[in-house]
Amino acid sequence: MKYIFSVFFLFAQVLCHSAQADDKTDLKKVLDSFNAFSASFTQNVIKKDRTELASSKGTISLKKPDLLMMYTSEPDEQVLFTRDNKVYFYDPFINQVSIFNKSQMSNSPFILLTSNDALQWQNYEVNKQGDSYVLTPKIKGEIKSLSLDFAGDVLSKISIDMSDGNTNTYILSDQKKSADDAVFDYNIPSDAEVDDERLTK
Repeated sequence: MKYIFSVFFLFAQVLCHSAQADDKTDLKKVLDSFNAFSASFTQNVIKKDRTELASSKGTISLKKPDLLMMYTSEPDEQVLFTRDNKVYFYDPFINQVSIFNKSQMSNSPFILLTSNDALQWQNYEVNKQGDSYVLTPKIKGEIKSLSLDFAGDVLSKISIDMSDGNTNTYILSDQKKSADDAVFDYNIPSDAEVDDERLTK
């Protein structure tokens, strides 16, 4: 009986691994179908007790490989963008820019969407649930899981479940499989205070 149970358990593991591999392949095919993406977003952060912690609105543009521009217009103006191997977060209200290595932001779903790096995808298990793909990081961190919801082949919602119990959701609208190159040419004011958070400067 033990032997039969062990064989069954091993077979179930193989099937599960195969299904996850197929789901990851399917998701990558969907994402590979476009090299650029732009949309408006409404963001809501919900606490563990289901009360709203924060909300915002803005636009997002992605272009492979590795270009991201996320502009928040409400309630306060903020800009998050990538350039070369760095990620910049600029807050005009205090005129400060924080700089990170892209590797420090590798668990961001937006960075993942712009990446063609196969090694980065190996850090996630992928399971398809209806029209959603749930990505679970293999290494525990701030992000417990994230889901990408599609309407057909159009990305419609991104949800991020945080380890602290909060849920960060982006509802997308006006989606396009294109992005204006000029969007990525954002210039930070020369008098901005610089907060360099790179691990290796």
